[in-house]
Amino acid sequence: MPAHGYAFALLTAAFFGAGAVLANRVTVDIHPLLTTELNLAIGAALLGTYLAARRRPLLPRGLDRGDWIRLGFVSVIGTGLSLALVVTGLSMTSPVNGGFLIQLQGPVAVLASVAVLGDRLRWWQTLGLTVTLFGGLLVVMRSPTAGLTSLRAGDVLVLLGALLAGLAYLPAKTLMDRVPPLQLSLWRLLPAALVLLPVLPLVPGRLRWHPDAATLTLQLVLAVTNFCLAYVTLHQALIRLRPWQTAGVLQLEPAFTVVISLVALALAPTPLQLAGGALMIAGGLAAHRPDHGAAHAKAGPPTPAEPLRNSQGSTR
Repeated sequence: MPAHGYAFALLTAAFFGAGAVLANRVTVDIHPLLTTELNLAIGAALLGTYLAARRRPLLPRGLDRGDWIRLGFVSVIGTGLSLALVVTGLSMTSPVNGGFLIQLQGPVAVLASVAVLGDRLRWWQTLGLTVTLFGGLLVVMRSPTAGLTSLRAGDVLVLLGALLAGLAYLPAKTLMDRVPPLQLSLWRLLPAALVLLPVLPLVPGRLRWHPDAATLTLQLVLAVTNFCLAYVTLHQALIRLRPWQTAGVLQLEPAFTVVISLVALALAPTPLQLAGGALMIAGGLAAHRPDHGAAHAKAGPPTPAEPLRNSQGSTR
């Protein structure tokens, strides 16, 4: 039922929206690279367990050498490195800023598809992308008088992470035709966790690790919700809805970030950030408006598509 699909999509947006707040809080007591490793490892373990319990194959089949190279890029660069940058950035900026700026991975993916694949944008997609980018600029500025001087190092890291996640969409799109969505999610997380693990001892200085029970609980909630449950609920949404419908609902993710930040941390965005965030959500909805002509030409039941976050990321 479509209603169930929208419910799953809203739940996914809530999981990802809360993730920015949880990562900001957890990295106070746990080094960003350590929490990144925990998120990747726990998420991969839970997804693998879920697939095994449903008697689904864990190892991708029928992939050629090019597919494995694409999978390596998506996992190590588009997921692992992207996530490390985003989590580190969230430890240095507000979750409100981070939650909005992560959304820029969508415009990056679209622009990359135009530049690399020669895709053509409809006028409403061009308008939506322009509005989204302008809204992102307002979020970074924070106030009319600050200009770009208010840009923080954390904002830059989140933007870089969103850039890598957006670029990874192109090889991930190719893999979607060969690898089931949840299996692809598993193989985005697992190699990234294995590659990051031996890097941790090489990081200069001592990696921060002094969590209390509350922080460990939040870390577990972050890993379970953003790196396992969100992929499952997203998959369920995509089974019941068309990809553009799911993508439209996921544009509400920053709204969940703002509400949770306000309730849990008493951290309110500035009026300019609220205006920029509203423009980003509106621009995202416009960019994901369906082409009704193409929809009529390709009428048929909705089909599962690649996780639109991951992400994610979402990047995640």
